[in-house]
Amino acid sequence: MNCNSRMLCSSVFILVLALHISQAQYHASGASVNLPFYGNTPLHAEAGAHAPVADTPTPKQRMRRMYAMCPPLFQRVGTECYFMPEQRSSWLEAHFFCKDKNANLAEPQKFSDRKLRAFLQQHDAQSGKHEPIWFGATYDHRNHIWQWSITGNNLTYNNFAQLDPTYVHLISNSKLQDSHCAVYDPSIKYRWSARACPDKFRFICQHKMPKVSEANRHKIYTRWNTTYPHQLANEVVLEVIDRGDNDRRYHRRVKAEGSAEEMVIPARKGGRRRRPQRPRNQSAAHPNDVNYPQSHTQRPPKRPRPSTTSTTSAPGHLLDNEVVPRVTATPGIATQQMTQYDRKLQRQREKERKRQQRKRERQERLRQERRERKQRLEQQQRQQRQQQQRQPITYRPEELRQRDDEQQQLRQQQEDAAQRRYQAEREQLEREQKEREQRKHEEKQREQQEREQKQREQQEREQREQRVREIEQLKEKHANEERQRAVDEDAERLRQQRLQKQREREAEERRVREEERRKQREEQEEADRRYAAERAAEEERLRKEYEKRILEAKNEQERLMQEEREAKRRELQEVQERLKAEERQRQEEIEREHKEQQMRLELERIEEAKKMEERELKRLEEENKKREEQQRKRAQEQAELEAEKNRLEEEEKRLRESIAAENEARKHQHEEEIRREEEAKKAEEEAEKQEKERKERERQQRLDAARRESDAMVHREMEAKRRNYASRIAALKPEDQQKFIEMRKRRKQLKERQLRALQKKELEEQRLLQQQKDEALKEALNEANQ
Repeated sequence: MNCNSRMLCSSVFILVLALHISQAQYHASGASVNLPFYGNTPLHAEAGAHAPVADTPTPKQRMRRMYAMCPPLFQRVGTECYFMPEQRSSWLEAHFFCKDKNANLAEPQKFSDRKLRAFLQQHDAQSGKHEPIWFGATYDHRNHIWQWSITGNNLTYNNFAQLDPTYVHLISNSKLQDSHCAVYDPSIKYRWSARACPDKFRFICQHKMPKVSEANRHKIYTRWNTTYPHQLANEVVLEVIDRGDNDRRYHRRVKAEGSAEEMVIPARKGGRRRRPQRPRNQSAAHPNDVNYPQSHTQRPPKRPRPSTTSTTSAPGHLLDNEVVPRVTATPGIATQQMTQYDRKLQRQREKERKRQQRKRERQERLRQERRERKQRLEQQQRQQRQQQQRQPITYRPEELRQRDDEQQQLRQQQEDAAQRRYQAEREQLEREQKEREQRKHEEKQREQQEREQKQREQQEREQREQRVREIEQLKEKHANEERQRAVDEDAERLRQQRLQKQREREAEERRVREEERRKQREEQEEADRRYAAERAAEEERLRKEYEKRILEAKNEQERLMQEEREAKRRELQEVQERLKAEERQRQEEIEREHKEQQMRLELERIEEAKKMEERELKRLEEENKKREEQQRKRAQEQAELEAEKNRLEEEEKRLRESIAAENEARKHQHEEEIRREEEAKKAEEEAEKQEKERKERERQQRLDAARRESDAMVHREMEAKRRNYASRIAALKPEDQQKFIEMRKRRKQLKERQLRALQKKELEEQRLLQQQKDEALKEALNEANQ
């Protein structure tokens, strides 16, 4: 039983784990690539538009996750959702198509425009399509400004290609009844351009991408269920990159799961919270937080500044970017929020406090010195009195009085001397203080003069640079005007060519219409002739039939009835002919009126063209006059600027010469000082060199003596070894001596062979190294020749 229960528990655990992994892989697949999810999975087949339940991170992971959701068929580009259908529509049709999808035509801003352009380039490179793409900006011809179609606000950022000929032509020749809309033009690297709104192009819709938590996903699906019933959204799992202090005043950064792309979720517009928030605990403040809390022992301000906050709880409408007031232990004292002005004021107070502290210390030191001097003087007087008291009194009264007078005079002299010394020291200190102040004042004046001199030089340099910039700006302005004139001439030439082509096209159309009318008249005349011939033949046939019926009539009644029918037929035929004649006359009248209307419209068009040409000629004449006036003024300004430039160049040359002379004199003086220093240095070096040579000679002598002594010792040891070696060989038998001699010869030959092989190997290595060097040199020469 225990075994079966364990197997059952392990099976359940494996199933739960497999379900958990499959859900995680499903959501990871949506995060790895920005592709839509087509079709429902088995988990969502019955749920329809309700959100699938995803795994919840465990408390150990502490991973905060969000979900970025795009509607079906929409793709995520940056922080927005976009959809580009395959159909071609006019701008108005595209606008209502996007509205049906609960979206708008794209309204890209600065950063989203860059990402959208990159997305369009990649999309068109894959699909091979290179047609313009509508987005939601229209041109206001009355105010001559671009606006967003949904909000009606003016564009704060635009990416229009100002040198695009199509854009320049459409905007410069626009009228109040025209309608121009904005497109992404692939021919100019997806910069913005303009096209006529009725033209049919591709378009791109934009939808806001909500970023919600796991608990709020069902709300998005409930909202989208009416527009996209029983369809899954394109979800991307976002991991929140926290700042670490749970501070919601700043934008939050998130990262898409399965990729390194990061996005920024801005704070709510207006900073309004959806529900009242309790003040957060501010005890764990960041160590780099500039708004650090003040100490509780700080003396409260007499009058609170506008930047101070109370210790009461935060109101319900607290903004996200406001600082939550800190709850302190002393509710009667209000804490201050340190602003930049407060910090600056605090630094000034600290400086003033330190200065006052130094002043008090200096005064205390002077008072201490005076007390010490007074104490030393009193100590000396006390010692003198004690000495006098220890001496025996053997004087007579006259001598005592004389002694007292002398002691009193001595004390008076000592006091006067001490007073004079104190006065002299005080005067010395005052003189030193005055001298220091005088030196400081002179240094300040010198620094002030140097600053003024530098400021004057800087101002002169800036003035010269300003004049040079003005000259460059005038030259650039002249070049721009020349380019603008060339552009105007090209536009005028294009306009004349367009007018000439229009006149030729109208003449060709008139000729074609006249030819068609001539053909129609000939066909009508031929049809009239055929109709008259057919009518005469029919009349003849009917007349013969009537005569035949008359002849064949059996009685008079039949003849009368036949005549009556014939009279009715003729009357009906006359009425039909009269109606046909009236219809023909009416058609001719209508055609004549239509011709007259066309002639009138043609004359009006010709008159309008003449008036427009006259206005254009007048405008060109005025522009030519203005351009000539501007050229004359520009020539005068250039002459003045050239004269000013020449004067500045002369002045700069004079200043350069004076500076060069001063630099030359300073250089000579500096060279003279350097020469003297070098001579003194050379003398010192020569003395040091001689001293080093003397020490080197002494050291060399000692080394030579030691070397001679060591050589003699080595020679004696070698002689002793040789004598020992000879005695050992002499003690051997003759045949052993012969073997030893042969073995020594073989060892000598072996060493010679090894030495020759080593020398041969070294020569081979040197030869190979020389060959490599020659090849490298040849390659370098070949590269240099190439």
